[in-house]
Amino acid sequence: MPWRRPRTHVDRAREIRRSEEEALEEKAEHAAEDEAVELAAIDGASIVEAATGEPEDDHAPSDLAAKLGAAVEGVELPALSEHRAPPRRVRAAPPSEAAVPVVAGPEPHPEDGIDLEVEVARGLRLRNPVLTASGTFGQGVEYAELIDVSRLGAMVNKGTTLHARPGNPQYRIAETPSGILNSIGLENPGAAAVAKRYAREWPALGLPVIVNVAGHTVADYVGVVLEMEGTPGVVAYELNVSCPNVKGGTLFGCDPALAAEVTRAVKAETDKPVIVKLTPSAPDVVAVARACEEAGADALTAINTVPGMRIDVARRRPVLGTGSGGLSGPAIRPIAVHITYQVAQAVAIPIVGAGGVTCAEDALEFLMAGASAVQVGSATFADPLAPIRIVEGLAAYVRANGLASIRDIVGAAQRGRKRDAGTEYVE
Repeated sequence: MPWRRPRTHVDRAREIRRSEEEALEEKAEHAAEDEAVELAAIDGASIVEAATGEPEDDHAPSDLAAKLGAAVEGVELPALSEHRAPPRRVRAAPPSEAAVPVVAGPEPHPEDGIDLEVEVARGLRLRNPVLTASGTFGQGVEYAELIDVSRLGAMVNKGTTLHARPGNPQYRIAETPSGILNSIGLENPGAAAVAKRYAREWPALGLPVIVNVAGHTVADYVGVVLEMEGTPGVVAYELNVSCPNVKGGTLFGCDPALAAEVTRAVKAETDKPVIVKLTPSAPDVVAVARACEEAGADALTAINTVPGMRIDVARRRPVLGTGSGGLSGPAIRPIAVHITYQVAQAVAIPIVGAGGVTCAEDALEFLMAGASAVQVGSATFADPLAPIRIVEGLAAYVRANGLASIRDIVGAAQRGRKRDAGTEYVE
């Protein structure tokens, strides 16, 4: 090839005739037109008939419509290239034959008419005791495309920090027998961005929102709450005290004094209920629970995930990018029920049970142990309908046992027991 002088690249000004928004709008308009044409072809109508609802003289249905119609009737047709159906006339129904539109009311739900109302925190009553757990339900709008989220008691949003966080390195999730390990790392866009984006979307869900707050300093927790205050749909805050304190490296939830400090600081900045999510890593979970109650907490969540690890034996290293992660799912339910039972004996504020709830029977365990409500977490990954099924199951239990309310069973397993100088006995 003969030698050629290299071309000199010159940036030339280009005329921008339309914005990106205008281009997207035009694309959407064309998409609607294309969809109308496709639907008209399937129905055997012309685009004119589809648009006007009136028959068009001498219009033959499309090959696609003829083939679909024949398939329904079980008739074999020659190849589409050989088939040409005769012109089809569309006759408008006379007034006497015209269908009368029937407006149907909303479908009844199994829980309708059953008293499932509970108090999940001081001053906060919900329609039923089924909540979704933080980190497993996104921001609610994702699952709203799959289920009727308004049938739930409330949702807890994805953990929110003051500033945006990119999250932990991969891998972030690993399956285990009867559970799942996660090390997401609180990936989120930051409190201000969450408040701005979901200020319109949350109210449309018809579902109360509890904001899960995380941080590494007391100021972080307070900052998130101040950013979220006034956001429509938000009814309470859940403090994730499983975060390490930057100064000492100790989890806030492992030290009663630290847990009380962050609880007290947040309570001073909001009139909304404050719920503290306890960590099973605490040497004395009951002591932390009492400290939070004395500091003004309106409720407690028992419990957060349990630390765990998996090793990839082929690679000879941990599966998760950070080594360890939080174990959730049915594997930790006995631990969560045990802690809920202990904490319920020590405090007077409501408790939300969490850890391995997959069905109504699991929820009943927590309620009978002393919880006023439950959170459904990992179960939604396998079955997005799990929270709805639990609501229905609790309603069925109340009905089958002739109870006046689901509240009748809260703490049922605690009855007849007292605590005296640290000793438990049965009356």
